[in-house]
Amino acid sequence: MRISFPRLTAAIVFASAFAAPAVAQTTVLKYSNWLPPGQAMRMEVVEPWIAEVEKATQGRVKIDTAPKVVGSVPAQFDVARDGQADLVIFIPGYTPNRFDLLEVLQLPFVSDNPEVFAPLADRFYRKNLASYNEFKGVHPLSVYVVSPGQVFNSKRPLRSLADFKGLKIRSPQTSATQALTLMGAVPISKPVSETYELLSSGVIDGTFMPPESIPAFKLTELVPYATIVPGAIYNTVLVLGINEDKWNSLRAEDREAISRISGEAFARNIGRAYAKGDKAAFELMRKAGKPAEVFPAEALAEMKKVLLPIERDWMEKAKKKGMSDPQKVLEQLRADIAAAQ
Repeated sequence: MRISFPRLTAAIVFASAFAAPAVAQTTVLKYSNWLPPGQAMRMEVVEPWIAEVEKATQGRVKIDTAPKVVGSVPAQFDVARDGQADLVIFIPGYTPNRFDLLEVLQLPFVSDNPEVFAPLADRFYRKNLASYNEFKGVHPLSVYVVSPGQVFNSKRPLRSLADFKGLKIRSPQTSATQALTLMGAVPISKPVSETYELLSSGVIDGTFMPPESIPAFKLTELVPYATIVPGAIYNTVLVLGINEDKWNSLRAEDREAISRISGEAFARNIGRAYAKGDKAAFELMRKAGKPAEVFPAEALAEMKKVLLPIERDWMEKAKKKGMSDPQKVLEQLRADIAAAQ
């Protein structure tokens, strides 16, 4: 029996269609970015991580950076939870009274070393805080700190607690706001993205900020006085988070691959980038004739006593959120940091 050529061709095509391996569908994640060009976190960690995600998942997961931030910077958690974007970096401290337990990582004089504290923060969160589910609706890919906030202002050198009195200082989160209040300054709670406008217009006299971010946000000429507080008045926690439903929709092997390059690995790269950026920022200020001063030891001892209520207040909030022994949790954090040093 003869089979005509057209029929033979059709049979081959039909058979091939079923024999061909399925082509994996690419999932594109929308990332809401608010970090400026040239900023250390963006250039040295986030953008390389975005490229690594595609590589680690063999192209099955790609990340598309939105041309501008979706929503506002303080609302990034909600943006991810509600699915307006899939991937965000959010700052829990921008929404007070919401992520109370996480504030243990932001208390005064916990650590001033981002290379040690950034990866430890992720590990400590997963071991001691994740079970309280403060991030419901958003899966935390990495929980980390950047450099501790130091004090930059346009009015005067800060060499005693009295020098803080009356200064209007931008505060990024609850413990920093409380610290400024206890020292007699006037806290202004605003996101980092608004700092240039606030300083240039005279609405604020200065800002708490990681040193790296002073040149990154073009503030060098606006804050001639830089003060380093050993041990740090506070740290800022950030979270690389993804919409929980979107995360669960990814293939198991892709979730595993992304997790391997996130978590502590991502946080460790953040710590290194900020430590390097801080040195560069201080050198830039020195060359501009604006060297940083270290807060004097005697005044520092007084500051530590004045700021003790911040710890006590956090413990009370933590108990109300269901943490049975906040004192033990804080002691564990300090012990972990001492061991890591």
